[in-house]
Amino acid sequence: MRALWTIALAALAGPLAAHPHTSVDQQVHIAIGPEQAKVAIRIVPSAADGDVTRAVLDLDGNGVIDPAEADVFRNTVIGALSVTWSETAIVPINADIRIAPLEDLAAGLGTIELTADFPINTPLRSLEIEMLYDGLGAEWFIQPFFFDGVFADNPPRITRFDDTNRIELDAV
Repeated sequence: MRALWTIALAALAGPLAAHPHTSVDQQVHIAIGPEQAKVAIRIVPSAADGDVTRAVLDLDGNGVIDPAEADVFRNTVIGALSVTWSETAIVPINADIRIAPLEDLAAGLGTIELTADFPINTPLRSLEIEMLYDGLGAEWFIQPFFFDGVFADNPPRITRFDDTNRIELDAV
């Protein structure tokens, strides 16, 4: 059931983002299953920081985010995501990016969506997630979700840290 809610919320997020943002909105959602984890990163740049958005995304200054520039941004953001699963660092695979046109982003009207998978080989005992990317803003909201049946009987304890860029989950 949670997976259906996650999909529904993601579907609504596009229309809800159709107003200019006055501050950058950055979120990391990680869906955790027994043998895999999936991450969705959503960034809505601020209209007040249009010049910063252009500088970060349009590396050649031609007014368009080309595929090579999108790849650089994807690799930078995904590379700044630190995930430790049961005391072992795990590396994302199948990273992808969907990015709105530059002018929409600079006006605070567009979104950047990144996704990746994490292959899991061991049962979850603990999880640490930290986002170190601060090119468009320093604050991140990080939220774990669980596939149906995962932790149904014993929900994990989630610890959020004051810096807002890190959470820990204790499943034991």
